[in-house]
Amino acid sequence: MYEKLKEALEKKIRKHSLSGQNISVRCKALSVKEAIGIPEHDDYPLIKGREIMVEAVFKGAKGQAFTDEFETADFPVDDLLRMTLDSNRKRSVFISGLNAVFGHLGLCDKTIHCRDSEPLECADSLPKALGSHNNILLVGYQPRFLELIASQYNARAVDQDTDNIGSVVSGISIEPPEMTQDAIKWSDLILATGSTVVNGTITDFLDLDKPVLFYGVTISAAAAILNLNRYCYCGH
Repeated sequence: MYEKLKEALEKKIRKHSLSGQNISVRCKALSVKEAIGIPEHDDYPLIKGREIMVEAVFKGAKGQAFTDEFETADFPVDDLLRMTLDSNRKRSVFISGLNAVFGHLGLCDKTIHCRDSEPLECADSLPKALGSHNNILLVGYQPRFLELIASQYNARAVDQDTDNIGSVVSGISIEPPEMTQDAIKWSDLILATGSTVVNGTITDFLDLDKPVLFYGVTISAAAAILNLNRYCYCGH
């Protein structure tokens, strides 16, 4: 899957004569305020310090990605093609850079996270995307999404963060990653965080016999390349 992303990036670098130019992707970890502003709630993983937003800038275009590991980096865009994507740290640099390059070329949209009151607006608009499905599996704890889903659907949620596992939100107990396959079988629709493309679990949700909707800015370019369904109502 990552090779497909690299192949797509390489084609665009060649097509638009980007190779060898004195251009670079600059990655940095954003502060909470830079990433999400001042939202109405303080229980988002970014605010709790469990996740980091990495931002790459390519010729003025910004691409972001959620991760639990990061590094600051400054390198020619060609180096994205040579990265060994064997860790969250490296994948976060690659994915944020990919988002920045594809955003610059107009090949994907909403590569910058929503801010302030927008996360709540995003959750309020979610039922239009979920449709008439009954059993919704949320992959990756997003508090406003889980509250909304629990109020209108049969819900289950799985998460990798040990601080979240076992917590009860709106009557739903957050389950560990070991329950993912069982929850997939139970579900009618899967709403999965786009950061699965960084932590490497995205392959669990590809080529399933049921609809999967990836959410957020992280998966912007990958969704366009792999033709994945994506929900990002208030991204920029």
